[in-house]
Amino acid sequence: MKGGTGTLKRFIAATVVAVTAGLFSSPPRGFAQEVEQGGVTDEGVPEEAVEPSEGVAEVEKAIEQAEEDAEAGLPAEFTIKFGDTYDWLRLTSGEWLKGEVHWMREKDIEFDSDKLDLLSFSWSKVSQLHSPRVNTYVFEGKVDVVGLAVITEEKVIIETADGVVSYPRDQLLAILEGARRERNWWSTKLGVGLSANAGNTNQGQLNVHWDLVRADPRTRSAISYDGTFGYSNREQNVNRHLGEAGVTVYYSRRLFFSPVTAQFLNDRFQNLKLRATPGAGAGVHVVDTKKVEWDIGGALGYQYIRFLSTAAGLENPQNDGFVSVHTYADFDFTDDVELKIDWLTNVVYTQIGLTNHIGTANFSVEISDIFDLETTFKFYRTERPPSRADGSVPERNDYQLIVSLALEIG
Repeated sequence: MKGGTGTLKRFIAATVVAVTAGLFSSPPRGFAQEVEQGGVTDEGVPEEAVEPSEGVAEVEKAIEQAEEDAEAGLPAEFTIKFGDTYDWLRLTSGEWLKGEVHWMREKDIEFDSDKLDLLSFSWSKVSQLHSPRVNTYVFEGKVDVVGLAVITEEKVIIETADGVVSYPRDQLLAILEGARRERNWWSTKLGVGLSANAGNTNQGQLNVHWDLVRADPRTRSAISYDGTFGYSNREQNVNRHLGEAGVTVYYSRRLFFSPVTAQFLNDRFQNLKLRATPGAGAGVHVVDTKKVEWDIGGALGYQYIRFLSTAAGLENPQNDGFVSVHTYADFDFTDDVELKIDWLTNVVYTQIGLTNHIGTANFSVEISDIFDLETTFKFYRTERPPSRADGSVPERNDYQLIVSLALEIG
């Protein structure tokens, strides 16, 4: 028993020494790694935001690692190790912004900076993006991917619920905040312009323009209204209402179709109670660069006209067919200054004199996140307007210059 008791005492002492040594010595390498990673979620996102002074270094490290892993190949169980809980965006100038991505579409990105508030600028100025938040990434070929992502100069690496996938950056069309939701597709814009004189001449003019657009990566549906009311010495001299509606389906980056397009014009001084021109057509993006867009399209349609009054012997209403030619150009001089030019010609082949044209040039300067100051020039022409009942003939051309303040949401 004495020998056994001595052995037992020696065993207990050795155990105590071993445990004590384990408590005060460095843990095994595997245990140290487990502790180091304990503050990371299953998605590879830190449970707490890193210190601002360390943010850039950690994010750079995460992007570099994701890029290296993508080059080596991504196994199904791969997880991106993000450097922070915030979105970080690196500009081509080398500057970093911390905050949240709201969206990227039509070559622009909206970013809510942690220090600078809401910013909008060209996507071409973004070199890298680190986004440990769930967003929807839209690519060419009708591909939508939902997940957390790292974007490099060449790749978009996305961690989804089913694993990590990678796409070429030049195929990225849009980024939408959160999972795909209907409200992400909608936007509206309201512009109001007003001018007035009093004294020797009493005159005034009010112009209202409104757009409602639903634009997803595949289609664009839009309705708009443009109204102008004016008087001079208590006599009305302008009363025009123009409504437009259309649906565009994007077949590819270059080719698009317009299964439904329509324009409705009421103009008292052009002698038009209603001119309706529904049609369908197609078009192509001729130029699609960071600074310039240029589209050309055409359509076939039906024109219905009811005049306010007509000379004896003239048919009223009239029904005709037309072929339209449409072109649109968008010039982004800077992130805040833009020029849009739009021209539409409806060649009425059943009665060539009713061929009509509408042209618009819109120059806008962004003065805040939601307000723009706009100057718009409009041109309306009918080749040979028919005579009124009193024998007078409306002028062929109408010109309009509008300065307005526009509110844009979405």
